[in-house]
Amino acid sequence: MRSGGGNNADGPHGRRRSVEDPRSRLTNVGAVGLGWFLVLGGGFIAWSVIVFPLHRQILDNDLTLAYIGARIGIEHGWSHLYSLSLQHQMFVQLRPGAGFNDGERFISPPPSAWVLVPLTIFGAAATIEVWLVASVVALVAAWWMAAPGSQRARVLWLIAAMAWYPVQYSLSLAQPDLVVLLAAAACWKLAEKGRPYLAGVVLGVSVLKPQLTLALPVVLLVAGRWRIAAAWAVTVGVLAILSILVIGQQGLSDYRGLLSEAEHVANNRYFTPAYVFGAGPLSYAVQAILIAGGLAGAYVNRHSSLARLFALGIVTSTLGATYWHLQDYAILAGAVWLFWRDPAPAWQRWWLLVVAFGGELAWPLTPLPILIGLTVWLAYLALPPAPAPRTAEAR
Repeated sequence: MRSGGGNNADGPHGRRRSVEDPRSRLTNVGAVGLGWFLVLGGGFIAWSVIVFPLHRQILDNDLTLAYIGARIGIEHGWSHLYSLSLQHQMFVQLRPGAGFNDGERFISPPPSAWVLVPLTIFGAAATIEVWLVASVVALVAAWWMAAPGSQRARVLWLIAAMAWYPVQYSLSLAQPDLVVLLAAAACWKLAEKGRPYLAGVVLGVSVLKPQLTLALPVVLLVAGRWRIAAAWAVTVGVLAILSILVIGQQGLSDYRGLLSEAEHVANNRYFTPAYVFGAGPLSYAVQAILIAGGLAGAYVNRHSSLARLFALGIVTSTLGATYWHLQDYAILAGAVWLFWRDPAPAWQRWWLLVVAFGGELAWPLTPLPILIGLTVWLAYLALPPAPAPRTAEAR
């Protein structure tokens, strides 16, 4: 007997008519439209920020400085790694005619140069090309581990990350931000699988750019995840001791000199709270308060998910760093993915648009919007999460 009617009644030939929710159709159309907007907009920006500049001058990026450090270590000994005169000499050889200013210094930790040693046999340009490919692979791998949602939503997360200006700017400078992002995502994944010690060791990769996640191990420690923090501390400690032994007293003295010089470069603090409070003691006090708030939030959220704690640690690191640039905001992609994994009020998720647009338009709008966005995000991350709404069945 055929159905007596209704929306799902049989058709004239006995076939049941399917009914599609108009809201679902609108959602699909909106997702496709957003995806194409991000692809086209991100592609245009990528051409102007990454492809064209690197095609014109492949060595005009920060990885060239790490390559110079690797060459100095191989040819002159690692005790001369931070010799300013040798860096200048090598810089002139690689980029004749380019200015050797206060932004053209290799001041990263020694492991940043060590990882490039095997690539030096291919030359500077090939080293940068390999690094760029590895960075894109690192971003995709981090997305694969950490991005939440359905398959369609996950694809949008990846497109959005690749289209975001700080991520593209990081690629244009061949920075290690995306490698550190992968280390943070892999650390979270391993911890979720019950392997905290290995997770902490993997997080040790962050020594390539330590300020990106520097507060994360402390947040995990305060929240009671001490095994991850302990493994991280041992890994970083071993690398620090090895670095000091390799560069020696002379290298350590040169390194301190370069770091002291970098402290007085205004650009190095432009994207920190120093933009609002000045480069004096007040900005350091504000950052100390923000870090204290993040650590207090870690204790309050000690029973929360690892995803929330990792997001809190990354955001605390971002606001607490005294050395930060626009490209370093790329690490926030991981914080967004992990934060989104837990239930949250809609307004808290929508607030992340302030962070996204603040990073996208940081040059014309100044760092103020993204600093405000991050401060509010830190505030509600530090509070205990709202209880998940009860379902009708549970009630």
